[in-house]
Amino acid sequence: MNEEKLSVFKLFLAADIGYKRLIKLIEAFGTAKSALNASKRNLLQIEGIGEKTADEILRIKDSGKAEKEVDKAAKNNINIILFNDAEYPEVLNDFADRPVALYLKGNMTEKDINSIAVVGSRKTTIYGKNVTSEFAGYFAKKGITIISGLARGVDTEAHTAALKNNGRTIAVLGNGLLFNYPPENANLQEKIPGFGAVISEFPLEQKPDLWTFPRRNRIIAALSKATLVTEAAQKSGAVITAKFAAEYGKDVFAVPGNIYSAFSKGTNDLIRDGAFPALTPQSILEQLAYTYNIYSGMETQKPEVSLSQTEQKVLDLIKTFDDGLHSDIIAQKLNIEIPETSAIIFKLELEGLIKAEPGQFYTAVRTTEQN
Repeated sequence: MNEEKLSVFKLFLAADIGYKRLIKLIEAFGTAKSALNASKRNLLQIEGIGEKTADEILRIKDSGKAEKEVDKAAKNNINIILFNDAEYPEVLNDFADRPVALYLKGNMTEKDINSIAVVGSRKTTIYGKNVTSEFAGYFAKKGITIISGLARGVDTEAHTAALKNNGRTIAVLGNGLLFNYPPENANLQEKIPGFGAVISEFPLEQKPDLWTFPRRNRIIAALSKATLVTEAAQKSGAVITAKFAAEYGKDVFAVPGNIYSAFSKGTNDLIRDGAFPALTPQSILEQLAYTYNIYSGMETQKPEVSLSQTEQKVLDLIKTFDDGLHSDIIAQKLNIEIPETSAIIFKLELEGLIKAEPGQFYTAVRTTEQN
């Protein structure tokens, strides 16, 4: 680090000065170095700088704390990225409460702009684990980076599913990178940098605390194009992440759950309050394709759909009628019972192969190749 960057880092470490106060200091004194060398009297004239913060700035200047932190990061192959560095994630520049500094192990690439946060409760049911693995695994196969918080439960399932499917994943921690939490995820934390990155805005040996997790959650929401909550209790931290995402203008999806289960109270409440119900991973990507062009530069072909012989007959019949075909006519022509016809139509709609028209008529969805 050059002298000015080191001065910024020292101010960051002093009483955890946030971005807004840091900018006020730099604007008032011209440079971070000048702010670091200012008198206590002059520091106290800056809005938001109180006695405690001023004393911390004076104390850290010649303490050697920042230099030791830099050396320790280098020895552990951890990069310290400041808000004005070229390596700083561009997506974070739009946020007023962006981190001043990020500790990063691994790498972030341009492809990570196409990302989805997959989060949920630490305590999960088999249902929660299964849907998390299914959704995260599907996204990973489609080249979408999975972002989560490396916590127990849903976060662990999300990261693991990404790795199993040869995808990229980013873990945002609520503690320092040299503190393993939860301890059982130490191996997972070591593995992720080879397939993405582990990042934190906290000093290397910072322990997790109640106040650190909401700050981590805002970074998860800010880095992602959208947030998916797969299973969460009413007071889960994942609900906080979803609220940050909504405040940032990002799409929020939630997997519906058992109305009698406390483990699904958070997700069901999110849907009630306006989150999109996540019924399939395909439906999420289809919506994001319209909202963000998330498929840009990626493989966009949908996976092949497995259809039974009868389902294929229904689809082929609908394709022959450009103006659409009524569900009763489909049943009559193919000699299929109405309930079975309705079930087949529902599946074909869900797979995006047909679409409903007014009056229970159905038309085939034409692809570019068919036109």
